[in-house]
Amino acid sequence: MANIQDENKTVEEGDVKAPAYIEPIDDAPVGLGDAPVRRRSSTDLRLRKTIAAALFSALAFLGVFVFHIKVAGFLTFDFKDAVMTVGALWLGPVAGVLMAAVVAFFEFISVSSTGPYGLLMNFVSSASFILPAALLFRFRRTRVSAMIGLSLSVVFMLAVMMPLNILIDPLYLHVSREKVLELIPPTLLPFNLVKGVLNAALAALLFQPVRRALNSVEILPPDEEPRRLPAWVIPVTAGVIAVAAALVFFLVLDGKFRFIR
Repeated sequence: MANIQDENKTVEEGDVKAPAYIEPIDDAPVGLGDAPVRRRSSTDLRLRKTIAAALFSALAFLGVFVFHIKVAGFLTFDFKDAVMTVGALWLGPVAGVLMAAVVAFFEFISVSSTGPYGLLMNFVSSASFILPAALLFRFRRTRVSAMIGLSLSVVFMLAVMMPLNILIDPLYLHVSREKVLELIPPTLLPFNLVKGVLNAALAALLFQPVRRALNSVEILPPDEEPRRLPAWVIPVTAGVIAVAAALVFFLVLDGKFRFIR
């Protein structure tokens, strides 16, 4: 078999490879061996993640308008925290906080009637819910850790919002702090608890569909996590919890459904 001499190295004719200076291409001609797979640049990936974060923010803001539940005349539940949290699980905690800030600001300049106090409350409520789940998932990217993180988000949001309600509510409700303290057991505590549980359940339902969507646009690597639970366990459990929490809103807290804000 004929040999080819190249810089004192002898290779067989059938093993000729493309020189290093040739740019890798996906459709390399026959005879150059296997062409390296073109990888997306870090700039392209950052752009895709920025677009994804903007899309999650837009969907969260849309949720403020389309569907919400009013409780006690001044408390409102909507789906924005669930949308932003599932986005932050995959895009990171920094993206989650930025989404919370953007959505709170646009809510402030559009539909909010509580002024700067409502802006502060909305941002802190969303950020305190998003961060625990996003931070835990950043260090351990499994389905189980995501569900544990969502449970921690409920607890952390309650721990943050109860003192903040006591401090801020008297300023925009124009009532005494004692009156706000009286509202905690029958209204503020159960509202924030059910709000957190429902948002966590909705985020759990969106977890896998969002993962597949981000995989399809190459923002995430292919899903290689081994399945330790049957595929139906998380969505079915989350669906049952979501229905139960919604019933508590309507039947126990006397929530009022509104379709368009």
